[in-house]
Amino acid sequence: MQESAPILVRMVAVAVGVGILAQVVAGRARLPSIVFLLAFGVLVGPDGLGWIEPDAFGIGLQAIVTVAVALILFEGGLELRLLDLAAVGGTIRNLVTIGAGITVIGAAAAAHYLAGFTWPLAFLFGAIVSVTGPTVITPLLDRVRVTRRVDTILRGEGILIDPVGAILTVVVLDIILSAETSVWLGFTEFVSRLLVGVAIGLAGGWSLGRVLRIRGVFADDIKNLVVLAWVLVLFAVAEASASESGLAAVVIAGMAVRRESIPRENQLRRFKGELSVLFISMLFIMLSAHLPLATLAAVGWSGVWTVIVLMFVVRTTSVLVCTWRRDVTWRERLFLMWISPRGVVAISIASFIALRMETGSPALAQVGLTALDGERLLALVFLTIAITVVVQGLTAGPIARLLGINAEAGRYAIIVGANPLGRRVGALLRDNGWDALLVDTNPRNVRLARAEGLVARVGNSLDRQVQEEAQMECATALIAVTPNQEVNFLVSQAALDEYHVPAVYPVLIDAEKGVGDRLLEDAGAELAFGRPLEVEDWNRDLARDRARKAVLSLGESPPGRPLGELDLPAGVLPVLTLRDDRSYLCHGGTRWSPGDSVVVLVTQEGEDRLGTAFGAAIEAEPDPSATAPAH
Repeated sequence: MQESAPILVRMVAVAVGVGILAQVVAGRARLPSIVFLLAFGVLVGPDGLGWIEPDAFGIGLQAIVTVAVALILFEGGLELRLLDLAAVGGTIRNLVTIGAGITVIGAAAAAHYLAGFTWPLAFLFGAIVSVTGPTVITPLLDRVRVTRRVDTILRGEGILIDPVGAILTVVVLDIILSAETSVWLGFTEFVSRLLVGVAIGLAGGWSLGRVLRIRGVFADDIKNLVVLAWVLVLFAVAEASASESGLAAVVIAGMAVRRESIPRENQLRRFKGELSVLFISMLFIMLSAHLPLATLAAVGWSGVWTVIVLMFVVRTTSVLVCTWRRDVTWRERLFLMWISPRGVVAISIASFIALRMETGSPALAQVGLTALDGERLLALVFLTIAITVVVQGLTAGPIARLLGINAEAGRYAIIVGANPLGRRVGALLRDNGWDALLVDTNPRNVRLARAEGLVARVGNSLDRQVQEEAQMECATALIAVTPNQEVNFLVSQAALDEYHVPAVYPVLIDAEKGVGDRLLEDAGAELAFGRPLEVEDWNRDLARDRARKAVLSLGESPPGRPLGELDLPAGVLPVLTLRDDRSYLCHGGTRWSPGDSVVVLVTQEGEDRLGTAFGAAIEAEPDPSATAPAH
């Protein structure tokens, strides 16, 4: 033991050093870090330079992987934006339930008919690759910025599917090995383990959040370490209560802590994020070095075809079924179909199963599973990881740009008011690459916004806690569209003075009463839409489908004066300026350039004078989303 300790320390040091080097190289090359982590891991493994011999760790490697994955998943739960989840929760729920079932069955069929796996081995493969995971999704989405909704769906699926896949694999193995374990009994076992993890996670996360909110209980310099210890204890308690429930517990605990809005939460997330990068780097190096290349070559083209079917047939079917009658555009569906890389959790579960097959048991032998089957399973899972990570990691950026779902960097707008006007402005911003959050004191307005696929929350926009939870300091624009112009002005003033939001646009109803143009100018705000308007009239017209969207092409001779000086007809409301593939909110100081297009809302009364008002041609048909049913 004393002789082997320095060797193990050396290999851990190599894994950490080479993993961080891969991160640096990936950053310089502007490519996904996972690609380099896989390549470097194979390079330093037994079939390469031989610097790392994973077998030397024995069962300790599994312990290292388990603890690291638990911390990564807690960090993932901590990063999930609960407001965003509310808007796409149905889609994520379908992906981690119905989608997981489709993946298990589809992947098992592909492994059986293409790779020649026996049905027991094929179903084990299907259960293992039902996971995606934050170890691959998070680095990919941090590099490839997509719209907030797509980002939330992929992150939410990756974080929540990991515990589901881990428990599912163990249950499938129990069903295979025990004739007494029926499918129904296996299902109840799956649900019970998952519920144990959720219960422990909720209790532990809520209590941790409550303790952290009490000032002075822990010194600031040890608060992060307290959270780290708490997470490990929660994981251990859950695992002792029900095997494989620990991953569910730490994910739910992270979400519960985020829900409590603890002080200095950003520091905690930054600390956990740095830990995640460290663990991801180390784990991929060590696990990539674990696979003999000869076994990988033995899988051959049959394995490659299995992965191709998994990527293009199984994933496509899963996304189509799970997003049916959901407020997801076809462009977003195509991107979701393409992105489903597998990561550390998949290879760690496969390693655990392969190790059990290597040690051998009468139950395994009885169902025909041998050590060779374990190697083949491990090889096919590794091949799945390698192909999905490399191909999808390298193409995610170009495909996001091709589909038009790449987010414009830093374009986050807060809309105060989730009334019909606020919801329509939010939908227009969302459809043009913005991230938008609607805030309203009326729960019904918020429910309607969420039903339309928008991110919304109930709260008083003048409440400082609501402002902080909305991350107002990160907003690049704020538009206030409530029927109360004093509220619009006050929240705009707070956004400017306290959070330094660079672009603030309040709606005024009557500039002669209370808040006027001069007061707006002194505060540093601009008049939303360039004119005072009756918000309630627009709310009524939009709610009754008496207003539509149109896009005007201004040509080479746009109006020469700013929007605030134009005499536009009643019933015409300029919302967005489209210029060079970017969009800008219209306000009193907006000046248009040749070639610009303007997205306007127009009522029936203003439609006849729409073109002559701008000297423009109407490009767009009526907005199809205006009368689309909410799902």
